[in-house]
Amino acid sequence: MNSVRARKDEGFALLEALVVLMLTALVLHALILTVSLVTRSSAAASQGAATLEELATGLAAMRRDFAQIAAVKTGTEANAPLLFYGSGEALGFATRTDPQLEPDQLVWIAVRSRPPALLRSSAIRVPGQVTFERARASAPIAIFEGAWRWRFSFAETTERGTIWTGSWIGQPKLPDIVRLEIWDRSDERRQPLTLMMSPHVDSPSACRDGESCAGGGNATR
Repeated sequence: MNSVRARKDEGFALLEALVVLMLTALVLHALILTVSLVTRSSAAASQGAATLEELATGLAAMRRDFAQIAAVKTGTEANAPLLFYGSGEALGFATRTDPQLEPDQLVWIAVRSRPPALLRSSAIRVPGQVTFERARASAPIAIFEGAWRWRFSFAETTERGTIWTGSWIGQPKLPDIVRLEIWDRSDERRQPLTLMMSPHVDSPSACRDGESCAGGGNATR
């Protein structure tokens, strides 16, 4: 009888040990999952903060450029087109600044598909230069890069309201509004981040050939 009870006690002890091991394994597994989730959340939060900082820096750079935009005529006619190029994937314009700080420039901002990036390049605008061709542009600098999609559009404010178009080329006036929309390629169902810029410059009809009408201090909104 005593030997039978001893064998039963040994069986119960083995079963209890197995239960303890299983519970310990479950606890360890849950702990590992928790640590992994916390690490991923922390990494995602850090990446999100870095992305927002990159977007803010890029948008601020574009606003600085637009604050210096100038209406430069490309001909002697009163209704001559201005030195401005706008399409869904590219934006080119002239800027005018304090000549003691930096020379006038031609700025070109364009979408690069692979790898995805929005690039900015610039060139010194020599007096009388009224085209973007043959300009010795600097090496492009990425304003934004990564899994994004960008699109420019342009608007004119009329008595009938604001009229939007996908391009602004060969016009005798600057667009009233330039809009840049930015989509996250990982989830394009989300509403795009939108930057609205309005160039406020003097009337180009008052400019002499080859000269520009400098913009005011409130050149963006």
